[in-house]
Amino acid sequence: MNRWVQFAKKYSFLPLIGDGSTKIQPVCVVDVASAIVAALKDDGTIMGKVYELGGPEIFTVHELAELMYDMIREWPCYVNVPLPIAKAIAMPREVLLKEVPFPLPNPDIFNLDQIHAFATNTDVSENALTFMDLGIVPHKLKGFPVECLIQYRKGGQQFGSTVSEKINPEYWP
Repeated sequence: MNRWVQFAKKYSFLPLIGDGSTKIQPVCVVDVASAIVAALKDDGTIMGKVYELGGPEIFTVHELAELMYDMIREWPCYVNVPLPIAKAIAMPREVLLKEVPFPLPNPDIFNLDQIHAFATNTDVSENALTFMDLGIVPHKLKGFPVECLIQYRKGGQQFGSTVSEKINPEYWP
């Protein structure tokens, strides 16, 4: 979500690939670290098994974007970009990557990997091994995991402690 905020702050809008209905099951990095530690401490019973690590909640991309805008206390501004157009925007860079002998800058949102990720649902399978099988209760996304986004609030971190104090774009200087 940090990249989304940085893009939204820089360009004053957030592009949503498709219509924003792709489902994502975001996970807190602290929970993933706990799973790695649990795997390292294990006596070998989880070796060779695949665990799908996802948070306890499933969101659409649009809902995550709403949460992001809520955390930075700004009015949302989206541009829905159809999948074929997003791929067309990313394609010149992908072609150049194969042709030029030096690295190219990595765009925040419009690279082919992220476009493909936003085109398919990324949630945990029903019968998959999860955090629960490792004895870990994952954090919900609201609260601690997204608190780092308050640093992007216009007017400082303490600005807009309530939703009613969001910055309305009509009153921007």
